Amino acid sequence: MLNRVLRGGLSALGCLVAAAVVVVAIPAPHAAAPVTISYRADLAALTRLAPYPAVTPVGLAASWQPVSSGLTRGGADGAGTVTWQLGYMTPDGALASLAESNADAGAFVRRMTNNGTVLSSSLSSPRPAPAWLDGQAWKLSATPARGQRSMYVTSPAGFTVVVTGNASWAELRVLAASLRPVAAGV
Repeated sequence: MLNRVLRGGLSALGCLVAAAVVVVAIPAPHAAAPVTISYRADLAALTRLAPYPAVTPVGLAASWQPVSSGLTRGGADGAGTVTWQLGYMTPDGALASLAESNADAGAFVRRMTNNGTVLSSSLSSPRPAPAWLDGQAWKLSATPARGQRSMYVTSPAGFTVVVTGNASWAELRVLAASLRPVAAGV
């Protein structure tokens, strides 16, 4: 009886070891390419819900692939807010996203930039040419520990736009420069 129990236990242990070897020896498959999504439904809802003149990218090259979109009412940004986040895989394979909201500007910028450090104009590091929205220059910040660069502006119309990601400054500048007011009923 003891011999049978011992044999069964060793057999079970052998199965576990074999399974562990298979899991470790065979690599998990990785996605070969990002999945492009359509954000038209979120954009249409944004035009109906936003209490601010929303903006959207216009004229980006086809190599800019939209990979995520989310529209939120209220939530982390507070009651009465409408927030849209749109993520892209850039032509260089990096990530860049647009986030816009009528939430409290300071808190929204801190959250979207991961508490990025504002870059002063006296820094000698490579910086993008200024982008403009509603006649205002964008501010720049960086979160080096995350490899994140951010550009943001708060419009006099009461909303904040953040363009952020691990994309280069040049790619973030392209995304920021592509932003145009959303036509109603898009």
